[in-house]
Amino acid sequence: MNKKSSSSQFHFNKLAINLHPEVYEPAEDTFQILDTIKISPGKKVFEPGTGCGIVALYCAYLGANVVCSDINPYAVELTKKNFLINKHLLGGNVDIRYGDLFSVLHSNELFDVIIFNPPYLPTSDNERVGKTGWFDIAIDGGRTGLEIIKRFIENVENYFTTTGKGYIIISSLIEKEKMRQIFSNSNLKYKIESKKRYDDEFLYAYCLRKKS
Repeated sequence: MNKKSSSSQFHFNKLAINLHPEVYEPAEDTFQILDTIKISPGKKVFEPGTGCGIVALYCAYLGANVVCSDINPYAVELTKKNFLINKHLLGGNVDIRYGDLFSVLHSNELFDVIIFNPPYLPTSDNERVGKTGWFDIAIDGGRTGLEIIKRFIENVENYFTTTGKGYIIISSLIEKEKMRQIFSNSNLKYKIESKKRYDDEFLYAYCLRKKS
């Protein structure tokens, strides 16, 4: 994932997306997951780590009812701004919350689709570059790259409907054996929906479902 510094707004389909220097800017991983997800009108969608809100807004544009969240207060405010700009285009609702992963959800909230583009880069202390640390949070997966991914995998099945599924981006920079171990310890089955190479890494978009 690379931080970009371009214009403060761009368009994706009909959506106008504002950017902020302390919020992760949509990049190759973002557009890979946008190309991969399958969303139907009326479906309930949850997206933690929403950033600028582009994925959540696109799902609502397709008619889904979306809950999205971020631990970065700049991201929450930016997503609210982008929601208001695009509200007239949306076929579904967007509920924007502040908090970490599943902590923003009520115990009875279940979703047809859960989408997560996690911080996945293995990161040492001297690699943290953000001015306030908020950009760091968006890319910092801890020393193995798996710190946040592991927490997501361990809990996501609790928020699926009976036929619910999840999408997550995984980098080839993460140790494969450790990733396989996390999956094997879960109650999830998974498959790779897309694989793309960007510079020195491959990005994999996984689809997750609860084991029957």
